[in-house]
Amino acid sequence: MTQTAMRSAGTGAVIRGAGTGAVTRGAGTGAVTRGAASGAVAPGADVPHWSARRYTDADRDTVLALFAEPDFYYRTAEPDTRPEWEILDLVGSDTRVLSADGEPVGLFAAEGLGSEHGCHYLLHLRLTGSAPLSWWRSAYREVVRGLRWRVEVVRLAMMIGEFDERGLEVARSLGLTEEGTLADVVLHGGRRSGYVYFSQIWTPSS
Repeated sequence: MTQTAMRSAGTGAVIRGAGTGAVTRGAGTGAVTRGAASGAVAPGADVPHWSARRYTDADRDTVLALFAEPDFYYRTAEPDTRPEWEILDLVGSDTRVLSADGEPVGLFAAEGLGSEHGCHYLLHLRLTGSAPLSWWRSAYREVVRGLRWRVEVVRLAMMIGEFDERGLEVARSLGLTEEGTLADVVLHGGRRSGYVYFSQIWTPSS
């Protein structure tokens, strides 16, 4: 993608999409298109224009629909078993609603790790189950580009469950460094499972 910029720190987002220079603005007013998690994404769809905005109460129905998908592993290993209050607690104040061509299709958040100036972050990123692999790769690159536009990033980590076939496929297709597995730390399907850690590293600016 060329000429791409993303601002997601405030109430809206600005993203310039693939080579067109077109700008999509995330209004931050809570206006959403319903049915994002209904499987309406065509498997061979072209890479969309991405936009992001802070989660607001107006996004509640869209977010709950995403968590109704059994493999929407956003900060949980059992998304479709969580009550509404727990889902909203998982979303928290740092989550951004990620939209493709204006339609909400996923969530992401970047958590700082270590000291304030350590420049290490943990990325949570999840798209609806109908999103093709190309969308995942494109979304990751746009989210990372936007994050690095706002702050310096030296190390970006992702923590993906051993049971999460789609998440593992995405991380490996992106060429992220597979650092190892922390075994038996989470329950999934009544069994103990682990998290696989991936990372991407950049040279510090100073």
